[in-house]
Amino acid sequence: MARSKKLPEDSETTVALIAKDVEYIKKDVGDIKERLEKSYVTREEFDPIKKLVYGIVGLVLTGVVGALLTLIIRK
Repeated sequence: MARSKKLPEDSETTVALIAKDVEYIKKDVGDIKERLEKSYVTREEFDPIKKLVYGIVGLVLTGVVGALLTLIIRK
């Protein structure tokens, strides 16, 4: 049983197609990098906001626990 080999008729055409595909890939990677740099927040930029939110949540929870303890102790 003979295998059917599909060889490209023109290797120059194949190389040109591969080169074009690589160009598209490079362009897509460049677009992704640009979006990452412009649209997303880095850890350094997010850290102060995270600390502020955690601090506020901690204060609220401390107040709630303190109020519950006050209600329990008074009864």
